Amino acid sequence: GIKKEIIRYGIIKPKINKKKILKKFFKKFPILKNKVFYLFLGRFHEKKGCEIIIESVKKLKNNFKDIILFSGPMSGSKYEAKLINLVEKYNLRKKIIFTNALYGDLKWGAIQASKAMVLSSHGENFGVSLVESLSFGKPVLTTHKVGISNEISKFKAGLIAKDETNSFSNILKKFNNLNKNNLRKLSNNSYKCFKKNFDISINKNSLSNLLKKNFS
Repeated sequence: GIKKEIIRYGIIKPKINKKKILKKFFKKFPILKNKVFYLFLGRFHEKKGCEIIIESVKKLKNNFKDIILFSGPMSGSKYEAKLINLVEKYNLRKKIIFTNALYGDLKWGAIQASKAMVLSSHGENFGVSLVESLSFGKPVLTTHKVGISNEISKFKAGLIAKDETNSFSNILKKFNNLNKNNLRKLSNNSYKCFKKNFDISINKNSLSNLLKKNFS
């Protein structure tokens, strides 16, 4: 007999000077200037399924010529070591780069400079990094285990896979082969998805309206 209603959640997109953040980012990562790269932002934890991304790049071999930038708190965990060892084992040092967590202008610069956000998660309630990417008009490649995957799929703001290598490598290959026109459409859809679903400056009254309706 419990009634349920959805409370909107999201982020407030900061006011950003794009030239400034890109300058800061490429100053720290000159190796990525004029390169195409995908971005992972988050913890290095088993539930994030980061090995799926690495295995997918390995599976695609020469059909994937871009770079994956993994950014997250480097804690020296066993899982982190496992990921680095996989990169070494598959000889992917030129295609996969690890860096410590990025914050502020460096984080926003990474998002702005990237082609898309990747998150091969085994379970994610929301996915803040994906929403941050959408707010910049950047498509996302993620799994059906992420709580906002339905919204992403509905708005055609990215590609959704199962949380396993064959499926994720397929969407990575598909996205990698998109022409400029289709990429532009995905980018426009990404921003529309953000504004409609996750812009908290629009959705901020969701909770207060619910409380007023039920308790006034």
